[in-house]
Amino acid sequence: MCNPILVIGQQGQVAQALKATLPSGVTARFFGRQQLDITHVDQLENILTQHKVNTIINASGYTAVDLAESEPEKAFDLNATAVEHLATLCAKQNIRLIHLSSDYVFDGTQQASYGVDDHPNPLNVYGKSKLAGEHALTQLQPQNSTLIRSAWIYSPFGNNFVKTMLRVMRQQTTLSVIKDQVGSPTSAIELAHFIWRLTQVDLLAPCYHWSDLGAVSWYEFAQQIAESGQRNGLLNHPVTIKPILSREYSSQAIRPAFSALNSQASWSIAQPKPWQENLETVMQALKHAKSSDCG
Repeated sequence: MCNPILVIGQQGQVAQALKATLPSGVTARFFGRQQLDITHVDQLENILTQHKVNTIINASGYTAVDLAESEPEKAFDLNATAVEHLATLCAKQNIRLIHLSSDYVFDGTQQASYGVDDHPNPLNVYGKSKLAGEHALTQLQPQNSTLIRSAWIYSPFGNNFVKTMLRVMRQQTTLSVIKDQVGSPTSAIELAHFIWRLTQVDLLAPCYHWSDLGAVSWYEFAQQIAESGQRNGLLNHPVTIKPILSREYSSQAIRPAFSALNSQASWSIAQPKPWQENLETVMQALKHAKSSDCG
């Protein structure tokens, strides 16, 4: 029997999607912060001593983009220092490490979607902490590791833009959403399928990009959520969405105006679907969950 795969970040969207899409014949152990705090290297060493693994998927991270501006130490502890610990131990024990990063390592000044070789230049603390984690990975475990940049992750699990929009739309009939930030939504379910395929690749590239097909503004994304929400019975009234500029919305962190990802180099491993199609799949899953709760 093959050694199990260790997934870190049990409560996050991606880890929950990985659990939901676990391929037949694959054994995986999932650890959350209660079982494993990866900012403590001794805990990591103990876990790797207890559980012989050949691959670690690090789906954990500090993801509160605005809060990171006032908590930079916490962001860097989880997004950078913890990755240093992981990369160091994985290099010592010849364990493959797959690590998740973010589109927010880019500054958004580019007109075309960002490829894996484009130069990162993060605008906020969160992006800087994720880039520091990338550097730790590539410097400490360059031979048997990879990082996956994704963006605007949504799913039936946890907290995300789609579920937040649905909650707000149920409470009010009019809301304002930013129209001058454009990116690539990413279904955590589709990202999980890509990651599982990546675990079977013999020779990993240093970096992959993965997102749904297409680029969209938060405003356009919200419009599609409202339409799909009504179609799937998740909203019982029409919603008016007003486009606003970033400067009209109060936030602590500066976000890139354009951070769409070019994932074409990943298409030989898996074929992405349009964001509209993936959103509809997630909406149907939320509809099913709502029906089950009512039943």
